[in-house]
Amino acid sequence: EEEQVVIKQALNPKLNQILYGPPGTGKTYSTIKKAIEIIEGNIDNNEDRDELKKKFDNYIENGQIKFITFHQSYSYEEFVEGLKAESDENNNIKYEIKDGVFKDICEKAKNIKSENYVLIIDEINRGNISKIFGELITLIEPSKRIGAKDAITVELPYSKDKFGVPSNLYIIGTMNSADRSIALMDMALRRRFDFVEMMPDYSLLKDKKINGIKIDKILETINKRIECLYDRDHTIGHSYFLDIKSMEELSDVFRNRIIPLLC
Repeated sequence: EEEQVVIKQALNPKLNQILYGPPGTGKTYSTIKKAIEIIEGNIDNNEDRDELKKKFDNYIENGQIKFITFHQSYSYEEFVEGLKAESDENNNIKYEIKDGVFKDICEKAKNIKSENYVLIIDEINRGNISKIFGELITLIEPSKRIGAKDAITVELPYSKDKFGVPSNLYIIGTMNSADRSIALMDMALRRRFDFVEMMPDYSLLKDKKINGIKIDKILETINKRIECLYDRDHTIGHSYFLDIKSMEELSDVFRNRIIPLLC
């Protein structure tokens, strides 16, 4: 048990981080690993994907991990709280305050302070950050969390509850850099998150050959040309090639996944 505590302290994960990079670089899979590391304190690198996914699903089920995806229509009401119309047995409409995903996981983290909680926001750059976070964007800063020196609470507009963000809630976002560059991101978000770049890892393909074709070399050559003619944010990730076993599958990957990215 003492060793586990040391491991948790040594890991010292960032409270707010965004994994960004071109498509196919394993960002979503990395969020699974990072989330489990945050909750358990360490991770067995020999565990296969299926075992990690099983753990991840269990934490999703018990509410310790929440996974959401931002999009253009995602709202403050879905994220924090809002009014929901419901009809009773007499078909009379009444409005009730409903907690959003962020408020819900914050409340759980406050109630069980001995456990870490993780909110994963996929495609975080696709949402309207000012609209979704509202006045709470400041509260996610480590120095403004509950228990911190400069802790801040605000009054929520619908429930009038006093609300703060606990220090045992970790936020992990993912961002496809081919869709939107960091330079164009909401400045409020850029200032409050640590950015972790994820680029193609050719070493994961070094032993893969199809009909004598070295997959790592062909991908590296393609990406060098893309970087030269366009930029590194639009390079091709290694994950598209991890599971191919035949020339037919290689052809399908190029036809259905790679070429559309280049058009």
